Amino acid sequence: MPELFHLFPKPGSKPEWYPRPVTKVQLVGFCDWLSMYQRHYGGGLPKVADGAVMRIDADGEVESVTLKKHCIEGSHETSVFVRCDGETVWFDGNVSRWGRPDNVFGYSFRQCLQIINNLLQSLGLPPFTEGERYVTNVKGEPRTVWTGAKVTRVDVTRNFSVGSKEDAYHFMRYLSGQQADRVKTGTYGEGETVDWGRGSRYAYAKAYLKGPELRRHAGRAAPGDNLFKPAPDPYILQLADWCDSVGLVRFEMTFKATKLHDMGCNHLGGFDMKQLEIEFERKAEILTRANADVEQITELSKSLLSTYRMWQAGDDLTVKLSRATFYRHRRELLPYGVDIAIKSNVVPMRARTRVIQLGPVSMPDFYELPPIERKRYGNHH
Repeated sequence: MPELFHLFPKPGSKPEWYPRPVTKVQLVGFCDWLSMYQRHYGGGLPKVADGAVMRIDADGEVESVTLKKHCIEGSHETSVFVRCDGETVWFDGNVSRWGRPDNVFGYSFRQCLQIINNLLQSLGLPPFTEGERYVTNVKGEPRTVWTGAKVTRVDVTRNFSVGSKEDAYHFMRYLSGQQADRVKTGTYGEGETVDWGRGSRYAYAKAYLKGPELRRHAGRAAPGDNLFKPAPDPYILQLADWCDSVGLVRFEMTFKATKLHDMGCNHLGGFDMKQLEIEFERKAEILTRANADVEQITELSKSLLSTYRMWQAGDDLTVKLSRATFYRHRRELLPYGVDIAIKSNVVPMRARTRVIQLGPVSMPDFYELPPIERKRYGNHH
């Protein structure tokens, strides 16, 4: 299997296919997972598979034989999947993650396609191409179609910063109460992931904290290896700490086959990143439609919060606390409109709020850029 840097074209070489000009999403975001396939009617291609699944009827006759996807392993315990039955080539995988320790910053759609096509070439398979364009009649209306590759899934993602780890968790709690397009909102883990439209045949969106996600995968054992778990990668832990420090929130949207078809982006020849950008930005409005107000009362220390809860419940704090602690906690709670010397049913609490705002994310100096991105940013990192 060739190394990752062998899969990129030499400087000045022309890629097989150029998409529409770079748009906003491609400048500040990138693609993760891509799925596509192309049928080559001449056949005669090498078969690439990891075994096959056979369906046999009640009479013992073979109804169908489906080749299983072949797993192409890259470095850093990453993999993508390729399958070819001699006529049709399929590809599935997270291209921005493959062969890399992380994908905090990744590739545009065009760069992903370059990687895929060079990988297919290394396997002796033809690249994904536009094919020929022609117009057909669908239900009495003309429709443009292409004979080349078909795109069945595209994941577009973008990073946001809220400034700190603490604010990131506050922001996720705010998002868990937001609804998008009348689809179900779900919260997972310790509030680190919020999603919309899970199980939809069209599109699925989620926001999650990148720091915790990196730590979960930092020392994951290889599949089937239950005896040895590698030590966490220091670089990944450093990157996770950086994600925490800037409050990095990742927003990701999956465009599925039905959605891509409805948008006219299911053919590689007619693929228009601008259409995905418009939909992505519309969906991402859920992050910016309103500012997240955070009650500062939730930022109190454990001992101070305990005192506040006892006061709120009507307890006599002159009995519960020492004299020194009582007056110290009273002084610290007064800025929040809480006077523990007065019964809680007399003076209502006035919780102050502050606003969490989203901002762009700049790449840290220590970040290990992938080869094709290193050209863009220079070699000073």
